[in-house]
Amino acid sequence: MRTAAAAGTFILGAATVVAMTGTAATAAPKCWTGSWKVTSANADLDSENLKFALKGGSGIKLKLAKDGKATYDFTGSKPLVGSGTVKGVPTQATLSLTKKLTIKNKITGSAKGRIIGKPKSAKGDATLTVTSGMVVQKLNVPREVRRNGDMGVVPRAAGYTCKGRTLTIRQTVKRADLVSKTVWRLKRA
Repeated sequence: MRTAAAAGTFILGAATVVAMTGTAATAAPKCWTGSWKVTSANADLDSENLKFALKGGSGIKLKLAKDGKATYDFTGSKPLVGSGTVKGVPTQATLSLTKKLTIKNKITGSAKGRIIGKPKSAKGDATLTVTSGMVVQKLNVPREVRRNGDMGVVPRAAGYTCKGRTLTIRQTVKRADLVSKTVWRLKRA
């Protein structure tokens, strides 16, 4: 099940990409600054040994400051639930995030733009629990982000659109033979 655990670690990106946004300080607030709540998220993972689709994540609370700091609280949020195949074997998994995470980031634009995160700045006590059958693995989110760079967690070059009370973040990450596509939908809290 090491492959499933590795997939869970990478899938963490699906669960937290939304919370990894920010920008350099500016005089006027940008559309994306303020408090947000995830309404839905989905992720598709595709590689030679892994084909997986996940949905869920509603309830993640996110605060984006104009200075580039993102603070979010996973406590009480819904897990991401998915199914697919790992090395050809049908597999189901549940990814549950708890506690808090902060990270510095950069965002360009206001209503539309790009997101770039700074993985080495990740702090907090957030945990990810990946459950697949009888296998349960618990990961320290900030440590994993700092050790493994983005891992699909911190946006490399995610695109976003913001309009009034809605924020949508889309990202495609290509790493070795794995392609991860995530979409996050949020509403202003």
